[in-house]
Amino acid sequence: MRKMLPLAALSLCAIASTRAAAAAAPPVADVVNKMQAFYNGTKDLKGKFKQVYTDTLYGSKRTSYGYLYVKKPGMMRWNYVSPERKAFIANGKTLWVWEPRSKQAFKNPLNTATLGTGLTFLLGSGNLLKEFRISYASDKKDVLGGPDHYTLKLLPIKPTGQYLYLLLAVRPSDHAVTESVIVQRNARNHFLFTNLETNTKLRPWRFQFKPPAGTRVINAAKMRK
Repeated sequence: MRKMLPLAALSLCAIASTRAAAAAAPPVADVVNKMQAFYNGTKDLKGKFKQVYTDTLYGSKRTSYGYLYVKKPGMMRWNYVSPERKAFIANGKTLWVWEPRSKQAFKNPLNTATLGTGLTFLLGSGNLLKEFRISYASDKKDVLGGPDHYTLKLLPIKPTGQYLYLLLAVRPSDHAVTESVIVQRNARNHFLFTNLETNTKLRPWRFQFKPPAGTRVINAAKMRK
């Protein structure tokens, strides 16, 4: 009987702490609204990123590193520096995908469908609450960030063939997103953001792209017709 008492006490403590944590978590809509307000009030943003792409079917994993730059309206640049150089550059009208190693550049017209809602919130556009069913992530494999972060699970209201759901780790201090995951049927595309800085007056030239001499330019829009 005496041995059972400590176990019972521990169980009660665990239940109490779980309930306290649940009570401490604000309503999901409040977290989402504050997160979107953060990006709505941001003119530009820059930082480092780490991308981990996992093929869950075959168990393979690929890790990349680079720098992210975002500027309103509609400008974004992802510079991959390791293990292979490449860049995704959006100037507000056109999305370029540049692959120096293969000497190719793919040109796409830019719209919200091109970027996807999972990225447009970085530009302060889109309404996540209208486009997703959002809840706190409960599955252990989906929980992101530190113990003080909120992990949101976003299920698209209109199903898309591109992914099953999204995960966002939100930092409570300013409601910036520090991690995002695109969960597909047989893959997980995980981004971790560090050294984030906002309103640093990024110059528009950073989001312009002129294919270097010898680069083969491929019009992706024409290829889809």
